[in-house]
Amino acid sequence: MFVLDIDPYTIIASSFLILFFQKLISLIGKARIRNFIWHLYINYLSQSKSIKQYNSVQLEIRQLSRQQKLTSASDEYAKWTKLNRSLDKLKLEAQQLNETISGEKTRVDQLTNLLITLMVTLPIWILRIFCRKVPLFYLRKGILPYYLEWALALPFFKTGTIGLTCWIFVANSVLSNLLVLITFPFEPSVAKPVKPKENIEEKNVEELKERGGGGGGGGEEEEKNKMI
Repeated sequence: MFVLDIDPYTIIASSFLILFFQKLISLIGKARIRNFIWHLYINYLSQSKSIKQYNSVQLEIRQLSRQQKLTSASDEYAKWTKLNRSLDKLKLEAQQLNETISGEKTRVDQLTNLLITLMVTLPIWILRIFCRKVPLFYLRKGILPYYLEWALALPFFKTGTIGLTCWIFVANSVLSNLLVLITFPFEPSVAKPVKPKENIEEKNVEELKERGGGGGGGGEEEEKNKMI
């Protein structure tokens, strides 16, 4: 089978960078990337009349909203009502335009997903297919137990050789642990568990019942003693 003749250090560096971008994209989230690309597209790249009109309507909505906030509904009721009617009309128009351009948004999202795949998923599979039999580096004999050296060389190399399969596994593990260490301080804090408080009234009632039961038993014993 065809094998790419690439320098081992190039394979090591390029595969590590690709895996790093994979982890970065998973951390950011594809949905956020799609939304960012869509906003970039409608604000700067699109030549569609519907999108330009949508942007214009959104700008008017923001301007009227600012004016309405500065207008007192009690002191300037007529002006406030007029602004409110204009806002409702513009919001309805924006909703209709949004439905019109939803098909274009779907196409942009599909293109974004395709670009992400071409950038971070396809290259790693190309390396796995065409560079899987390229030895990347060698372990000094005896540095690890023999069974570990044998396992690390699987599935294509002699014992002591490290290939792309093992390297990708190690790089993935290292990057995952690094991202956990970096993002952990920014995770939302978890509420400290609180011990449930005992219901004092129920506890007192139970104690009284126990005492009452004990007292009743004592009275019966006294009566028996008297009879004797």
